[in-house]
Amino acid sequence: MIRNMIAAMLIALALPAVAQSVPAANYSDIWWVGPSESGWGVTFTQHSPSNKVFAVWYTYDPRAPDASSPGNFKPLWLVMPGGNWTTPTELVGDVYVTIGTPFAQNWAYPNGVPATKVGTFTFDFSSTSTGNFRYDISAPAGLASTDPAFGMPSFSATKAIQRQPF
Repeated sequence: MIRNMIAAMLIALALPAVAQSVPAANYSDIWWVGPSESGWGVTFTQHSPSNKVFAVWYTYDPRAPDASSPGNFKPLWLVMPGGNWTTPTELVGDVYVTIGTPFAQNWAYPNGVPATKVGTFTFDFSSTSTGNFRYDISAPAGLASTDPAFGMPSFSATKAIQRQPF
């Protein structure tokens, strides 16, 4: 009877530790699709030993045609300042669009940089040099025209990514 109680207590104590995923590796680097989609990428920074992540997707803004280069668009940065490791190789986190000013003009937003949640990123790494990047972007309705996500269309896809070789 006492053995069963001790075993049950040990299992109960061990379950929360099992439920918390620890990343299989440190995936910090610059990731991209490859030469077929040169010009965009993801910077993935994983802090050790906390394993907290900050990711930035450098892509092109479908709202902002580049007048100096017909058919092209201006840059857009989407940020994921955190996330949860759902498995040792998968991370899911909320994504925000922000606006900012040059570093020397940081006075422009005294109450912090405006940021609006616009979706999620999912990173699923198949190895330390390959994986999949899924993005689901959909800005909330009813935003003010001054909001950084105003007019942003919904878009989503999954792309096979690899570490950027140097």
